[in-house]
This record gives sequence, C-alpha cells and structure tokens, in this order.
Amino acid sequence: MQTLDLMTRKIDVCFGHLDVDGNGTIERDDLLGVGSRLVAQFGESPTSPKATAMAAGMVRFWDALCSAADVNGDGRLTPQEYRTGMTRAFVDDSTGFDRAFLPMAEALCGLLDTDGDGTVSRAEFAEFHKVMRTSVENADLAFSKLDTDGSGSLSVTELLAAMRDYYTNPDESADALGHWLFGRV
Repeated sequence: MQTLDLMTRKIDVCFGHLDVDGNGTIERDDLLGVGSRLVAQFGESPTSPKATAMAAGMVRFWDALCSAADVNGDGRLTPQEYRTGMTRAFVDDSTGFDRAFLPMAEALCGLLDTDGDGTVSRAEFAEFHKVMRTSVENADLAFSKLDTDGSGSLSVTELLAAMRDYYTNPDESADALGHWLFGRV
C-alpha cells in the first residue's frame, strides 16, 4: 500500500503544478497557462516558434490526458480523475507515454535552452523550477540527480526519462530517478 501512496503523492504534486488558477480542477487553460508562464519566464514572444511549440505540446498532452481521464466529459479534471487517468494512461499502460509526453518534453527543452546548445543547463533548469514553484534547493538537487550522464546539462532524453520514471516507477528507494523531477518527493 505504501507504493500506491508514493505514486499518488507524485501525481498530486504534479496536479498542484498544473492547477494554475487554484480552483481545484485542471482545465485546458491551466495547461496553456503553465506554457504561457514558461514562455514569459524565458522571455519569448508568445508567437515565437519556441512558444508555439510549447503551446502545441501542452495541447497535445491535454488531449491525451483528457481522453484518458475526463470521464464525465466536462473538460475539467478533478484530483481523482487526474489520479485515475494518469495511472490508467501512463502507469498501467505506458505505451501512450511517449506519444503524450515526448512533444511536451521536446518543446520544454527547446524553450529552456536559451543558449541554443541543444541541452538545458543548471541555470535554465532553475528558471523552469521557478515557474513550477519548486524551491531553489529542490531545483538544484533535482538537476544533480537528473543529469545522469554527468555532462552538466540535461538532454531531452534525460528529461523524458525523468518524466517517465516520475509517473511510472513505484520504486520507493531514494535513488529512483523519478523522485527528483520536482525535487525530492
């Protein structure tokens, strides 16, 4: 039962990041709001290619999430719908994970990569975590854990692996990669 508690806790942390307006549900506008906050944090014009890719990645993720979780079709996800949908779509059946998360991870890395080197630096990752309302200490610790190849930067592959592990790995050991996406869970 403890494993379920850990997975529920990780999913709930993400729910909190996505419920931008704080109304207790996630709507499409919340996901677009996260994307808009990221675009603003990184000084991009809302119509730039990076901003457009971020919005498209968020919409694609919303569409996949909604089809798995919005059981009553009201366009809003309650915490329970989100938990159930995330578990059904990405934990119990991880085949749809890349389809939903890869475009978002690629767009996110493209947006965060302000120096154009194809990777996300520690400073760029810290800016992402400001938008996600993660403490500076947790952002720094998360970066250190997620940089699995020790290069001093994060690739799309490393970020996607962290996302996958966050949502699909029930391993309770402190070294499980997914525990560190938003700092220690």
